[in-house]
Amino acid sequence: MTDENTYDVVVLGAGPVGENVADRARAAGLSAAVVESELVGGECSYWACMPSKALLRPVIAQADARRLPGLRESVQGPLDAPAVLARRDEYTSHWKDDGQVSWLESIGADLYRGKGRLTGARRVTVTGPDGSEQVLTARHAVAVCTGTRAALPDLPGLADVEPWTSREATSAQKVPGRLVVVGGGVVAAEMATAWQALGSQVTMLVRGSGLLSRMEPFAGELVMQALAEAGADVRTGVSVKGVTREGGTVVITLDDGSTLESDEILFATGRAPRTEDIGLETIGLEPGSWLPVDDSLRVEGSTWLYAVGDVNRRALLTHQGKYQARIAG
Repeated sequence: MTDENTYDVVVLGAGPVGENVADRARAAGLSAAVVESELVGGECSYWACMPSKALLRPVIAQADARRLPGLRESVQGPLDAPAVLARRDEYTSHWKDDGQVSWLESIGADLYRGKGRLTGARRVTVTGPDGSEQVLTARHAVAVCTGTRAALPDLPGLADVEPWTSREATSAQKVPGRLVVVGGGVVAAEMATAWQALGSQVTMLVRGSGLLSRMEPFAGELVMQALAEAGADVRTGVSVKGVTREGGTVVITLDDGSTLESDEILFATGRAPRTEDIGLETIGLEPGSWLPVDDSLRVEGSTWLYAVGDVNRRALLTHQGKYQARIAG
């Protein structure tokens, strides 16, 4: 059986962006449904902003302390990695979303657990974990707030290697002895910094000439210098051409034919929109595409479809997405 319900607004995705769209809609007196297939709170709460900063905070505090005469002598030992990981787990609520679900309920939005797909104009079909289906019809708008996922390179056999992405890097429960980080952006720099400090021997493989290429040059230079001083091996102007896992060891082949061995490999090589399986083809849009929008966050050419946050590619940042959500709401 398929149940059908009608709301003013249907929101796909219960991350910070989707939560804020629903909050603003509800505050204005509109009814709102929110559809989420994973954890309410989204990437930021469980696999990005919060766990990454929880991992980095002890590293930064230790580095600051070591710069102060009279204090540096007291903080020369290694970090207590299990304690750092346990604190990180607290910050992510141990990957349970009860608190965020309670907040969503407190604003009067209805939560639907399951996979939501557009099945026509202003129409979303939700397939629940038990296979049941519910059809949600929006009187006014559907807001796509599904965010992004890690973009992995097209390397043969990569899936068999079970590489880390940002999710595994922020949620790992033990420190790898050796970690290769592929990429030179923010995620790569943050995770290389954190895991080197926690006891990994980190090697960074950067295709460009330096780190943080979208920022002022001095920023990348300072981060690279700090990583090198911490003991990381930062290599620029190199590309990965192949990866295999032999037993517990990852073997990485570089573009010059040389190889590296590691216990884990993290690919931090960009983001892709999570729009590949949300039914865009049913309304004439390309599955897996970014969704360009006007200044009120309506998808170009539509009167009812909104794309808020990372999916419109305007600014892949949580707080910018929340700002957009307030506009859309």
